[in-house]
Amino acid sequence: FAVLLYHLTHSYWKKQHICLVCEKFSSMAQDNGYYFFKHCMENNEQAYLNKKILYIIDKKSPDYPKVAPYGKNIVPFMSLRHMCCLLAADLIISSDSKYHAYATQCRHSIFNRYIKKKKSVFLQHGVTALKRVDSIYGKGNRSACDLFIVTNTMEEKIILDNFGYEPAEIANTGFARWDVLKDCSQENHNILIMPTWRNWLDSVSDEAFENSAYFRNYMQLLNSERFSEILEKYDLQIYFYLHAKFQSHLKTFHIASDRINVLSFGDTPVNEMLMKCRMLITDYSSVCWDVCYLDKPVLFYQFDYDMYMQAHGSYLDMEHELFGERYTEYEKLIDGIEEYIHNGFKEKEEYTKLKDYYFEYRDNDNSKRTYEYIISKGY
Repeated sequence: FAVLLYHLTHSYWKKQHICLVCEKFSSMAQDNGYYFFKHCMENNEQAYLNKKILYIIDKKSPDYPKVAPYGKNIVPFMSLRHMCCLLAADLIISSDSKYHAYATQCRHSIFNRYIKKKKSVFLQHGVTALKRVDSIYGKGNRSACDLFIVTNTMEEKIILDNFGYEPAEIANTGFARWDVLKDCSQENHNILIMPTWRNWLDSVSDEAFENSAYFRNYMQLLNSERFSEILEKYDLQIYFYLHAKFQSHLKTFHIASDRINVLSFGDTPVNEMLMKCRMLITDYSSVCWDVCYLDKPVLFYQFDYDMYMQAHGSYLDMEHELFGERYTEYEKLIDGIEEYIHNGFKEKEEYTKLKDYYFEYRDNDNSKRTYEYIISKGY
C-alpha cells in the first residue's frame, strides 16, 4: 500500500527533498546519528542542506521521549509515513548500514531495492581500527556508502588501503557524538568494564557460553576476592556493560560483590557511562577512543588475543600501538587497576602524547564539519 500511495503522490514527495537519519535498527537515539540530527535541528541546518531532515526511530524505543519534542521531524519506524519517506528520500545518513533505515531482517523486501539506489553517508558507530570490517563496509559490498566519515589521518589511511574508497569518498570530520563529550567523573567512583562481542559465540547456547574462555575470564575478574577488597577499600563501583549481542546470556553472570553492577543493553546511554566513569576496561571495543578523547585511562584485557585476531583481525598492531596498558591475565589487570587508583586515575603522559596522532579534531564542531562536507558533495 505504501508503494502504491507513494507512486500516486510522487510529485508531492519528491518536492520534500528528504534526508533520513537513523541508528542501529532504527531503535536508538544515542550515537552519531542522533547527535548529527540534534545539531541540525538546533542550528536550522535544514535550510543550509536544502532538505527536510527526518529521524527514524521505533516508538517503543526507550529513547523515543528524547526525540519526541522534534515533532514532525520524527518518523515512527515502520509507519506508513516512514515507508513513503524512505521511498522518496534523496539521502540516508546513518551510524550503521543504510539498510538499518528499514527492517533489516527483510532482506528480500521490495524496499531494499529502493534503498540500494539511495545515496548514503556512513557516520560510523566506532573508530575503524581494532576490528576488520572491510568485508562488510568496503566499497562494492551491501553495506557500502557514498561518503565514509572518519576521525583522523590514521583511520583515513586504513579506509583508503583496505576498503576500496577514493579520497573524495572519505571525510575526515570527526564523530558527531564527540561534540557533547565532557568529563563528568569528578563526583563519581565508577569504573566501566565494557567488552565487545565474539563472532564464534554468536547465538550459542547458555551452556556453550558458560564454557567459553570469554565467560570464564570475566567471571574470574568480577568474582575475584582481591578485586572486591580493592573496590571496598577505595569505595568504588564497577559497571559491567555486556554487548548487545550477548544480552541473552546476561542471567548467566552471577556476581558476589554488591559493588559490581551488571547492566542490560539500553539501560543507560553509552555516552553517559563513558562521561561518568573514571576509567575504562575493555578488550577490543572502539569505545576506548571516546574515553581516550576525554583524557581518561584505558586498560585492555585481551586474554583471547590469538583467537580474536584469527576470527576478527585488526588494522592496528595491538601489542604495540594501543593507548593503554594491555593485559592477558586477570591478576595482572587488577595490578594495573590498582596502580591507576593510587595515581588518582590520571592518564599517563606517554598516552597523552598520542592525542594529536589519534584525533584530528578535539573541538565541538564535528557535526558542523560533517554537514558542510555533505553540502560540498551536493548530496
